[in-house]
Amino acid sequence: MTTDRPALLLSIDYEDWHQLVRRRVDVAGWEAPGPALARQTEALLSLLDELHARATFFVLGMAARAHPGLLAPIVEAGHEIACHGDAHRLVHSQTPDEFAADLRAARATIEDLTGQTPAGYRAPAFSITRASDWAYEVLAGEGFLYDASQHDSPIAGDHPEPVTATTAPHRLESGLWEFPVAVWHTSRAKIPVGGASYWQVLPRPLVLTGLKRAGSMAGLYLHPYELDPQPLKVMLPPGATPSQRTHARLRQAQRNGARRRAPGMLRAIARHFELLPYGEAYARLGGENPGTFKP
Repeated sequence: MTTDRPALLLSIDYEDWHQLVRRRVDVAGWEAPGPALARQTEALLSLLDELHARATFFVLGMAARAHPGLLAPIVEAGHEIACHGDAHRLVHSQTPDEFAADLRAARATIEDLTGQTPAGYRAPAFSITRASDWAYEVLAGEGFLYDASQHDSPIAGDHPEPVTATTAPHRLESGLWEFPVAVWHTSRAKIPVGGASYWQVLPRPLVLTGLKRAGSMAGLYLHPYELDPQPLKVMLPPGATPSQRTHARLRQAQRNGARRRAPGMLRAIARHFELLPYGEAYARLGGENPGTFKP
């Protein structure tokens, strides 16, 4: 269904925050499932249902294996399942063969748990750079139809040289469609209005104006932990060092700020924009519907 509102593409980088923080601080047993992803998923699906919005869930393979029962409710609610890689490794830190192996591991997990083959991909931390744009050929060779890994902002993640500066969907030489994240390019700065990580510091009127300026079918992204109804707290083992505990507390404080603002910001955005899953945008631009979400 189309509306007279401008369209934005809504996505969830579906990962277990506790896994990622425990791995970052290098504690034993980091791969064990965290206690919060189930309630985060429930809160997220409830909010999307309230907004009558469908999203693309870019699923991290290792999170899906740790929580094998959580993808079914997402699929049943009509959302698209896409790929976020397997082990949350930055693309530019891998060789092409390593990247292909990571894709295959994630895809196998998603297919096993959902019966669906993901059509789209987003790199962890938007890490397809000019130096690693070989990744597009790998993605095309592995059967992917679109990518959503470009975010042209100097403060947005570990990707100092994004491949493209545009926020408009465009076709790549590999045949893939690229759907960049929304960035408002002003005369003085590039403002990352499309990411919930930045909504905690950006005023709501600025975000809404920036999204209008970013253009139709620019991308939004959130994480499950940014919609957690409870404060985030990393569970570290008793033997964790003071340095590890300090780092974990800093990550908690940072993410809890975004958690408090993301739901209200998404509600405001939904009043002004039509929110689409990426697969539907791909179909509107002339590709076949990937079929990984319910019409």
